[in-house]
Amino acid sequence: MNIPELLSDLSINYSAIIRKAAAKLNLTSSQAFQLLSIPYDGIAMSQLSNKLGLDTSTLTRNINNLIKLNLVIKRRHSEDKRIYKIFLTQPGLNTVAKIENSLLETHNEVFKTLDLDYQESLIEILQKLVWSFDCLKENNR
Repeated sequence: MNIPELLSDLSINYSAIIRKAAAKLNLTSSQAFQLLSIPYDGIAMSQLSNKLGLDTSTLTRNINNLIKLNLVIKRRHSEDKRIYKIFLTQPGLNTVAKIENSLLETHNEVFKTLDLDYQESLIEILQKLVWSFDCLKENNR
């Protein structure tokens, strides 16, 4: 297999894991990804749109659904009233914690099959990959 195939398989497998964790909470995988992408101190809609690779109209519709579920709130930026920031509510924080716990259980199962040196190397490689992909996204805006 080549790198694009491996990354595609990894993405598909990880999406399936997220989909399963989300379904236990009556959420879609898209909703779970969005919740997991909102930092504790909130994020501007445009930043979240870029992070997730969604156009703003799609993200707005999805965020409105999460607002109806009381998982996020939307507030105008204090300095620039044109900008809306998204924050997790307490139920949203609880939901993210449940998703993350479910993912951690899966990660622990996967890591059981790897020796300690390989685990450490894998974490370092994944951090570098995420950084590289973030840089690529920034350069392709």
